[in-house]
Amino acid sequence: MSKGALAQVRFEAIEAYLLGSMPAADCVRFEQELNTDAELRAEVDLQRENMLAVEMGGMQQTLRSIMAQNEERSSSGWGHYLKYAAAVTVLLIGALWWFSRTPLNERLYAEYHQTDPGLPVPMSTTRNPEFQDAMVAYKLGHYAEATDQWSSLLKNSPGNDTLNYYIASAQLAEGNTTAAIPLFKDVAGNTASVFHAKAKWYLFLLFLQEGHYAEMRALGMEQDSTYGERAGRIMEQIGK
Repeated sequence: MSKGALAQVRFEAIEAYLLGSMPAADCVRFEQELNTDAELRAEVDLQRENMLAVEMGGMQQTLRSIMAQNEERSSSGWGHYLKYAAAVTVLLIGALWWFSRTPLNERLYAEYHQTDPGLPVPMSTTRNPEFQDAMVAYKLGHYAEATDQWSSLLKNSPGNDTLNYYIASAQLAEGNTTAAIPLFKDVAGNTASVFHAKAKWYLFLLFLQEGHYAEMRALGMEQDSTYGERAGRIMEQIGK
């Protein structure tokens, strides 16, 4: 396995551990390794700080929004509670409408799709500062900025699987599926890429969202060691 592939596998293991999605048996082995590997502990601490920084950025935006709403509230004792009750009612009605009116394939897409979290900047497979700056922008949700920077780099490195994958991920996060699909296809067709399986999974989900079941089935995701179980559940639910 290449050095880049090993770095990606290690990153995904750390990510799964920090997010609490690592299987129990793997978690025990991982923690045993943590006890003896100082370098791994440092990487875990660094990635935890990166995640916290991104989360704090989102939390600050939420707090600013809440503070702005508080400033606009009436001084009436019950007024703001009634507003919250009305808001909750609207959300419940909206949820019921969404589940009753949204097609099954779109509901499944919403259930299974998660935006790729990106690479921790110090663990990126390149030392290019422009790539790292774009990754920071991506992790902060500035997807258009990240796309512009990575697209500029792609001009000097056409066909680069890392750039294609993350440009596709940024485009998908922006809702631009037309631009994302061909880029994911390029990476999915490159079996040597460390992003090969992930690109196929996102293609699978995009074909699901658009109702292209024949193309979705042709990917053969049920056989994938990482995504096969999820793909199988989706195929069973849509009856394809």
